[in-house]
Amino acid sequence: MQSAFEKDGFFVIRGALTEAEVDRLANPICRAFAAGEYDSHNPEKAYPEPGIYSMGPKILGEHPEIASVSLAHPTIVRAIEELFGEPAVLAQYWSIMRPPGAGVDEAGFVPGSGAHFDYKPWRCVGSFVKWMFAVIPFVDYTEDVGPLCVSPGSYHRTTVLDSDGRVHPVDAAQVPPAADVELVDPSLKKGDVVLMHGFCWHEARPNYGTTDRAGLYMKFHAQSSPPACGPWIYPSAVAEALPDEYRHLVPHHRADGQCASVRGEPVGGIDEAQLVIEDADGRILLLGDESTGYTLPGCTAAEDSGAGILDTGNVMGSVMAGAKSATGLDLPWLSWLLDVPGQLGGDSRCRVYGHRLLESAPALTAGDVTYRWLTGAEIESATAAGHVAGGDEVRRWIGMWQNQVDEEGCAVTRSFGVP
Repeated sequence: MQSAFEKDGFFVIRGALTEAEVDRLANPICRAFAAGEYDSHNPEKAYPEPGIYSMGPKILGEHPEIASVSLAHPTIVRAIEELFGEPAVLAQYWSIMRPPGAGVDEAGFVPGSGAHFDYKPWRCVGSFVKWMFAVIPFVDYTEDVGPLCVSPGSYHRTTVLDSDGRVHPVDAAQVPPAADVELVDPSLKKGDVVLMHGFCWHEARPNYGTTDRAGLYMKFHAQSSPPACGPWIYPSAVAEALPDEYRHLVPHHRADGQCASVRGEPVGGIDEAQLVIEDADGRILLLGDESTGYTLPGCTAAEDSGAGILDTGNVMGSVMAGAKSATGLDLPWLSWLLDVPGQLGGDSRCRVYGHRLLESAPALTAGDVTYRWLTGAEIESATAAGHVAGGDEVRRWIGMWQNQVDEEGCAVTRSFGVP
């Protein structure tokens, strides 16, 4: 498995699930599509009309039992963590329904025209650099209903570059014209699972058949490769349903229903943000002074009103606007550090990001804001004197950012996130 995956960027586990296991997984998902309980629901054009319909992780809140035959299936988790060489974290839980006629048009489909890969620095479910798909088809992906085709070795064309001391740029490949894309059909059957490198080019073909083509498209990232935009928030019901050995797969969840979904408008579960903004000399921006106390720049967070299910959870547009208002600084990107409890109480959540400027201690232009750019030693001294709100936590976040480690002190590979 390891050598084939490293060579081609994908591997099919034949018969990973029994037919009964696939049905246990598929039945509640397909019933939800039939009832219109999916994230792309639009009454003007709804399933079962031809189209592509999608459902995010809210189904896990209503049916947490399906976790055992999907995200926490022992065969799937064991294979993914063997390929990663480390623990995995669930990034995306996304069902796609393509009824007959989906993707069919009068011009005719050109093989290769839909080839793409899923590295997207504007998505919580695409802004990491060590990750893979695990796709479970609910039916045989025949030529009639539309195979999922993959491009062998294509993931090698995208390169994760060396870190600048904080984040790793990605030299992302450009998918060539359709005629130049090599695609193969792995002949996925009901019960198979295909593991596919996140940078692997792939394409779903139209459904020319007479039956639905549906499946579950999960993404997992390595624990050492966090999402730059921050993680999707899952229903707590699924985390609570997992056995102890699989709890690490779903570390980010809420019990109040505020998980990644679209219910007329996007819901992500993020309420506010704080920013570790570093200058070119390693100094950190703190607002206030010793008499009033220092704080990190912060603001409320909001979803992009036009976000679809795959874009939920990325609140960077609102956070960058908030940072601009509070400091006058234009921040073209951010990189997620961790989530912490929010100030609103309950399950509210604050997302902490890092950013490093290219200049030294720029003057802030937002009104009469009081601020200082402080060295690590100065922050330590101010914290000891009680002048920094949440000083010990702030120092820990700064250490995570500057030392490229996570909350446990383990090395991580961060990347760039954008709105």
